[in-house]
Amino acid sequence: MIRTLYLRIAIVIFIVVWCSLALSSLMFSHYFRVQLNDRVEELLQNAAKLVVRLIQETEPQQLGQTVSIAGKLNRGQELQLFSDSDERFSSVPGAKTKCVIPPVIVNEVLNGGSYSSFQGEEREDCPQGSVGTAFEYSGKLYALFVSPSGPAPIRRIEFLDFRNLSTILLISSFLIALAAIYLVRPLKKITKATRKIAGGDFNVQLNIRQKDELGQLASSITHMAQELNKMEKMRQEFVSNVSHDIQTPLTSIRGFSKLLQQDGLDAQDKIGYLKLIESESERLSRLSENLLKLASLDADQYPHQPRPLQLDEQLRRCVVATEPLWSAKQLDIELELPPVRLSADEDSLGQVWTNLLHNAIKFTPSGGQITVTLHEDERQVSVTVADTGIGISPEDQQNIFRRFYKADSSRHNSGWSGSGLGLAIVQKIVGLHKGRLTLVSQLHEGTSIRIDFPKENKKSL
Repeated sequence: MIRTLYLRIAIVIFIVVWCSLALSSLMFSHYFRVQLNDRVEELLQNAAKLVVRLIQETEPQQLGQTVSIAGKLNRGQELQLFSDSDERFSSVPGAKTKCVIPPVIVNEVLNGGSYSSFQGEEREDCPQGSVGTAFEYSGKLYALFVSPSGPAPIRRIEFLDFRNLSTILLISSFLIALAAIYLVRPLKKITKATRKIAGGDFNVQLNIRQKDELGQLASSITHMAQELNKMEKMRQEFVSNVSHDIQTPLTSIRGFSKLLQQDGLDAQDKIGYLKLIESESERLSRLSENLLKLASLDADQYPHQPRPLQLDEQLRRCVVATEPLWSAKQLDIELELPPVRLSADEDSLGQVWTNLLHNAIKFTPSGGQITVTLHEDERQVSVTVADTGIGISPEDQQNIFRRFYKADSSRHNSGWSGSGLGLAIVQKIVGLHKGRLTLVSQLHEGTSIRIDFPKENKKSL
């Protein structure tokens, strides 16, 4: 079995080229054989007529000399003359003739017929072909046969054709080998790169300059490796952050638990420590809840049960639920919520609004403004959550919806801790509802996130 792609490509191309050349050679040879035979037959018949005319103008005693002279005049042709009295003359006396004329054919021509070997199958005794004609001279019947003195023209053509075909095959084989190397070399690079990626090494750069499908494949693999490398770095950063986020409350809980075991604590201190333990426990609970939620979304196991929903009322409830947060920062909340009904999963969509509102509150300075707008047209239902916060840099905007991603320090040092999962969950849930999410942000000016739901989500209402 041929295991290498190089040999497979080379063999397939070689077979195709060889078959094409062989077929074209056969077709050309057949066509040329017919055309050449007709032309040679015509030339030999014309030569026979000239020789007959020359003989009839000479004396009988000079017949042999005339045949010899005619043979010299018609270079490349052999003349044989037979009479009904068993006389034989040849243009090559003393030499072995290359075309043997059987007595049966001689008698047929002497009886008034004509002969041409080009009209039937090729004869072994005269492979180059011959023509014969009868004429009367000096009271006797003669049969004149004219044939080429050299190899048959078609044989020469076939020999040249075979030689040319062999040369072409040798050259094409060399070119095929080069072409196969040219095709297989980038595939070997791609195979090596994919093995490195499979082994966890994402630092892959395929320098393949081809502009064809192989070049596009190499470019895609390089881009995939770069994206995987980014994901791996974010995963490592996330593991570090999650470990820190888990370790910090656990350390606090352990420390406060030890304090509670001490004697002499008054009731007020105990209550304070218990509240801190409760706060840290809730923080751990939120983190584990987000991790489980994202895992179920990835596995398509998240419960998704669309039902008719009064979207404007749900948005108001989410704003009211976050009132302690935005009131503490004295934020101005603007609502534009006309009545709109939508078919959606209420619990998961509520998680979207809660995450967006928490982010807007988190990154908007005290005294800022948050606007929640609901709009409906013929094609879609749109919800926009905009703030006048610190904004997001263009570099962070490209990655902000990736899981585990945290923006620059000016954002995650704002006093609120996070795991970088909130917006990834938002994007997943919006995707479940066949929605589209659009982010517009300017540094130090604010951020606007718009979610568009297709109108088809209202068909079940």
